Amino acid sequence: MKSMKIFTIAIMMLFCCSSCESFLDVGSPSSRETEDFYNTPNQCEQALLGIYNGLLPLSEYSVLLCEGRCDDVWTEPAEDKQRDYVDISVFNPSIYTISTLNSAWNDLYKIVARANLFLEKIENVEFLDVEDDGIDLKATFIAEARFLRAYAYFELVRYFGRVPVSLNSLTVDEAMNLPQSDDYEVYANAIIPDLEYAIEHMDEQAYTSKGDNAEAGRATLPAAKALLGRVYLTMSGFPLYDSEKAEKAKTLFKEVIDFAFSENKYWNESREYWPHIWISDNDNKNHIFEIQYVSEKDYGNPMVFISVPNVGTDYIGINMSGNRITCSDGLAKLYQQNVNDIRYGYTVDKERNYFTKFFEHKIKRKELGYTDIDGLIVDRTYFPINYPLIRLEDVMLMYAEIVGPTDEGVQLVNRIRVRAGLSELSPLQKSTTEAFLQAVDEERRRELAFEGIRWHDIVRHNKYVECVTAKFTNHIYDESGNVIHPEHMKYLGNIQPGTYIYPIPDTQMKAHPGLYEQNEAYR
Repeated sequence: MKSMKIFTIAIMMLFCCSSCESFLDVGSPSSRETEDFYNTPNQCEQALLGIYNGLLPLSEYSVLLCEGRCDDVWTEPAEDKQRDYVDISVFNPSIYTISTLNSAWNDLYKIVARANLFLEKIENVEFLDVEDDGIDLKATFIAEARFLRAYAYFELVRYFGRVPVSLNSLTVDEAMNLPQSDDYEVYANAIIPDLEYAIEHMDEQAYTSKGDNAEAGRATLPAAKALLGRVYLTMSGFPLYDSEKAEKAKTLFKEVIDFAFSENKYWNESREYWPHIWISDNDNKNHIFEIQYVSEKDYGNPMVFISVPNVGTDYIGINMSGNRITCSDGLAKLYQQNVNDIRYGYTVDKERNYFTKFFEHKIKRKELGYTDIDGLIVDRTYFPINYPLIRLEDVMLMYAEIVGPTDEGVQLVNRIRVRAGLSELSPLQKSTTEAFLQAVDEERRRELAFEGIRWHDIVRHNKYVECVTAKFTNHIYDESGNVIHPEHMKYLGNIQPGTYIYPIPDTQMKAHPGLYEQNEAYR
């Protein structure tokens, strides 16, 4: 929602984190500034919005660390100068030195630090329950903070594996001596308890400090259930293989799906509506939870600029990045299997092959009947399109993956396919579990392309080496087996077991030598 300002100078100063040496420290909890601030429910709400503010950079990492790594995206290798997004895409084994990794680490721990401080301070603030409704406002605020902390730790453990965990504010010395936790411990001790609390204390809407319904854009009960379901499904696959978690995920996904369709939320059945999902005017109508952006300096969506090549002024008035991040041959062929798939042309620019899903340029907006907002895009930091972290379509397809080719699973997949313009699943696609799961996987690629989903899917299925190797092989050889790009052959050796996670950033390793153990593939 564009009117919810999730930033103020006071909040940003209060939550300003220090260097990487104190990544879990946001200043002494007993400092005068924070003591004077956390006195009223209204101040707590402002502080809570400050935690949401920490989500702003995450869409960029979703593109660079997830999409850039997977088989849906082709990034043309370049030798002229060092580029983080190229090093990521070619699995450079020396990637631990790049700034993107260190920024992702620090930005995610800023969310953790803000949440930790908030959770400590809110305990001393008196809230009045909302009369008649029996709403425990303090508990709902705590639930939102714990949801956001859980999300940050979920991203950290998926990106880096063994990471340090603290559920309290730390001094610099304490942070400098906090060891890594095993990945399972991160889930068991931080992520799952936080989300269980959120589910127990959240409602279908969030609240203001006065007990009124908050504007859209904040985490709610369906978001907490969907996120915990995703956590469980992730744990059921590689590398943890905790198979019992899949049944828990199934229950949560079912509750979210039933709620969405009974309340007519997050879904529009019309094929013609699908392109409108990706227009900023319709934010908060189509996703369960999303990062909020506005057309103000440094508060726009950062991934739009980095993912769009140089385009003409008929598209937009500012110069774009010129980065070479394009749709892979494999994903393009999936879309091209059906000329009626409306998603293809609104996900990928077919002429130049870059991803246009989040790029609401002048031509797209005019074609869909929206007014020109080009004047609002003053520079790269002004793109207003929100970025989905949890979509109903993702939940539907994760649920279908668990239940297999049952009537329920087939119906959910068909609902997404038919809306896009595809036919229902064929008898062959429903004939075996293997065939059905392949159909689900392909539908996830088409529906959720460029949303930071695919990389985690191929990791969960332990297919990342196979899928990415195939992507490079398809560029090295033509259909007859002739080598057409020999310069790319050297990258095949980089795609090794263990590269499903990134290295601990070099700056973190050097902050306290010997404290962390580097991930095996990067030693």
